[in-house]
Amino acid sequence: MDKLTQGVLGLLNRVSKPVVKRVIMNRWGYTEEEFAQASRLGLLEALNVEAVTYWLVAEPVCSNHCSGCHNEGRPLYFNPMGMLIKHRCPPGICIHGLSQLSPVIYAYYDYMLRGKDPNGMLFDHVTCTDTGLEMGGLGNNLFRIRRERMPLPEILRFLLTMAPYLFVKNRRARGECRAVKEAPISGGPEPSEFMGGLPLGEEELVAFLASPKRVRRLLAAEKYKDHRIVVKVVSSNACPAGHGEGDEFHLDALGRVLASDKGVGICIMALAKIWWRVMLVLDRMAAAVDGEEDFRGTLSDLPINCYGAGLPLGACGEILMTVEVRREGDAGERQGMAAG
Repeated sequence: MDKLTQGVLGLLNRVSKPVVKRVIMNRWGYTEEEFAQASRLGLLEALNVEAVTYWLVAEPVCSNHCSGCHNEGRPLYFNPMGMLIKHRCPPGICIHGLSQLSPVIYAYYDYMLRGKDPNGMLFDHVTCTDTGLEMGGLGNNLFRIRRERMPLPEILRFLLTMAPYLFVKNRRARGECRAVKEAPISGGPEPSEFMGGLPLGEEELVAFLASPKRVRRLLAAEKYKDHRIVVKVVSSNACPAGHGEGDEFHLDALGRVLASDKGVGICIMALAKIWWRVMLVLDRMAAAVDGEEDFRGTLSDLPINCYGAGLPLGACGEILMTVEVRREGDAGERQGMAAG
């Protein structure tokens, strides 16, 4: 960018700053004090004149049997604030692809805060949570994320959507949070010895037990305290963390990752995704407190990938994992438990 362009943009930023502040305060329902607090993050300052002329594009670059019809050539678009631009996207957006884009949006924010070009992001390819038809799923998709300049009509459309907030306050920006205020924080059952031994303060435990669902979760953790949730690597390709096929990671019935025998750590990109399967197991444990236990199922048995998008386009390799429940002490329980 030449000095003249920088000067013009700097002037426009200074002139537009009060306008942008007013729009943000009215749209998000901030008071002056709240706006000052939010501004400490730096993100509001980064939403300057130049920033609002760009959008983020999540382009499907390898799409097979995508149930959301996010086919190659049909990208998802996000405005400068990271919000989905609905009129530019298919009528139905698949949550299994959309959910994986959130961490990349945060990386985009980080680049904005540092004054860097977001197209330099390392993790600019993500996969959906479905590993594909060949692995027992329905289909799969690989997205490439980039920032590009908006066409002029889209810039004008974006600015027009913000214009009403120059004059009108968003009355719904500050919710009443009735559900939170009315939720019980006492009145649950007396804690068992197991529950009393958890790392919860007295008031925290009382509030925790006020919910029947949370009570069932703790009852399940007590009932299955001699069981392990076993995450097994069933496929590995170019994993720099060294997680190979046959490796296992173990969690207890509270969902806590247990230290491995070999003292090797677990890649955070594996943990970030495997939670989607562990959650199913914890839910089934809670449902089985008073009945038969059955932790197998087509969804829980379906392999899930890590957050690495794999070669040749991703910033990392890729592993596939499955989850099962195993009683502690069963033959071969510790076999392969390398966490790497």
